[in-house]
Amino acid sequence: MKNKYYKIRTYINIIRKDLKDKFPISFFKKIQLWRKGFLAEKHTLYQFDKNDHKNYFSDYHASISRNINEPFNDLLTNKLVFSEVIGKVLKVPQTYGWIFNGIYYNKDESNIENLLSKNKEIVIKAVNGGGGKDVFIIKKESNNNYVINNIKRLQKEELLQFMSTLNNFIVTEFIKPGFFSESLNKDTVNTMRIITLMDPKTNKPFIARAVQRIGVKTSAPMDNFTKGGLSAPIDLETGILGDATSHPLNSSHTRYSSHPDTGFKFEGKVIPKWNDIKSEILNGVGKLPMLKCVGWDFLLSDKGLVAIEGNHHPDPDVLQGHEPLLTDERIKAFYKFHKII
Repeated sequence: MKNKYYKIRTYINIIRKDLKDKFPISFFKKIQLWRKGFLAEKHTLYQFDKNDHKNYFSDYHASISRNINEPFNDLLTNKLVFSEVIGKVLKVPQTYGWIFNGIYYNKDESNIENLLSKNKEIVIKAVNGGGGKDVFIIKKESNNNYVINNIKRLQKEELLQFMSTLNNFIVTEFIKPGFFSESLNKDTVNTMRIITLMDPKTNKPFIARAVQRIGVKTSAPMDNFTKGGLSAPIDLETGILGDATSHPLNSSHTRYSSHPDTGFKFEGKVIPKWNDIKSEILNGVGKLPMLKCVGWDFLLSDKGLVAIEGNHHPDPDVLQGHEPLLTDERIKAFYKFHKII
């Protein structure tokens, strides 16, 4: 009974979101898509005018799969727990401290003023959150002047006042993008979204899909797909980038081989040391067998690979704008085993 209720609620949520978003296709097409478990925007993103919807992991499927990792979802959804646990097997940003009820509690001996003085950039983000929401990149321009997310300038006292309004946030180091990541767009953090699934037969992880996210002006300083960022597929064998797509705003499906703001051609570029990256990820994730499905956000720095965060029910849109998930028999078998499809 509970499962039936949740399934009905999931369909209702899809319809509610579509009615709010008002994606510009006919209402008749929207009804057809809702019955199949898709948001209206997927008609454009997945090019359903020429592709079979049965090969695609739907928004309905994505929603009902959110509990695959239970009771261990907190390892991913709580960023403080993520730092402490995932940080044992993969490199993660150092956590300096946390903010509760406007008060900063340090993990070491540094108070917040010393922390601001010692670091050119820090990151403040909500303990629970995703999609780039409630993430503040604080950059020091001088001893008394700071800028938040490359937009809002504050003096030191104003910044401290802003921080005093926060609750349930962590403060971490800023990971500087490496040469390759920065070459894609120097004004944004350009992460790789890499999906790992735990093979139910072998209990070993495999990389199901990987894309390179590339930020644009509208998403800066982040690279989030829903904020206009690009998604370019990574060939799992070679590490070569394909052409990219973006979150659709209308009925036009647009592909990019070059960056729309800078003209930099990224299609055909190769992720440095791709085979080493895959091995590092699989070795780390292999020590976390309880995490059966994770959408990892990895940043390639000049000091190595860093896991920025992990998503317990990764949205399929950033992946399937290039090819469907369910044409891969191993991925299909995983979701069948867990009774999602």
